[in-house]
Parts: sequence; structure tokens; C-alpha cells
Amino acid sequence: MNTKAKDSIPRRGASNPPNFLSELGRHQLALAVDGITALCRSSEALRKIQQYAAHEAPVFHEETAQRLFVSCQPAELVAIQSELLRFTMQSAGKYWQQIAASAMQTQVEMIKSVTHVLEREKDTGTKSPMQVLQSVMPPLASSFFPMTAHVPEGQPLHS
Repeated sequence: MNTKAKDSIPRRGASNPPNFLSELGRHQLALAVDGITALCRSSEALRKIQQYAAHEAPVFHEETAQRLFVSCQPAELVAIQSELLRFTMQSAGKYWQQIAASAMQTQVEMIKSVTHVLEREKDTGTKSPMQVLQSVMPPLASSFFPMTAHVPEGQPLHS
């Protein structure tokens, strides 16, 4: 048995604090995967809405076409045309209403995901990896990009 290899594996514990960059990466990956999950559910819901609309329209139009192939009075023709217009307008309104409701549901799911992560970070009482990174970025940016560094008034930008 190779017990030495198992014992040499570093384990995360109280004596081994997590690296804030790896935690930041983990948080970003968790948010991305959760967002993708919401988008996949949304895509499935949109597909079902489109499938229902694509199934409903041909059935109605086929029935309407059969009625139009039969000789009819002008009043019946106007009634068929108005029924066709009503169906088209009602179906389009229903379709777009369902699409908008699905989009809103997706947005709610994505916001819940972000809120859940932020609440969990707030409950720990420590700075989140994102807060640590944001506090480190301004000094790093000014050292890499001296043109954006603060220059006291009256002093030249370059010496």
C-alpha cells in the first residue's frame, strides 16, 4: 500500500486557510454554472412555448382552409376572415406574453442565485474573495499603469 502518498495530500482545515484567489474562482464558477442552469431551464421553457404555438396554428389553419374550400356566402366569408384575424391576434398575444413571463422567470432565478451567494458571504462575517480582490486592485492598477496613478497638483507626471 502507498500510505505515504495519501498522507502527503494537503487537506483544507483550520490550520490551512483557503487561498482567496482559488475561492474567488470557485465562487465565479458556482455563479456561472448556476446561471447556465437557469438559462437551460429557460431554453427548455421557450422550446415548449414555441412547440405549443407551432402545434396549435396548423390545426386551426387547416380547419379554416377546409371551410374556405367549401362554397360559402359573403357573410360566412367575412366571419371566417374575422375568426382568422381573431385567432392570429390572440395567438400572437398569448405567445409573446408567455415568452415575456418565461424571460422574467429566468431573470428571477438568476437574481436569486446571486443573492444566495452574497447572503452566504455576508453570514460568514469575513471578507469575501471578491471584496479582497476589489480592495487589492486599485493599488495594483496604479503600479502597473502609472498614467492613472494619483499625481499631486503641481508635480510633473514624469520625472
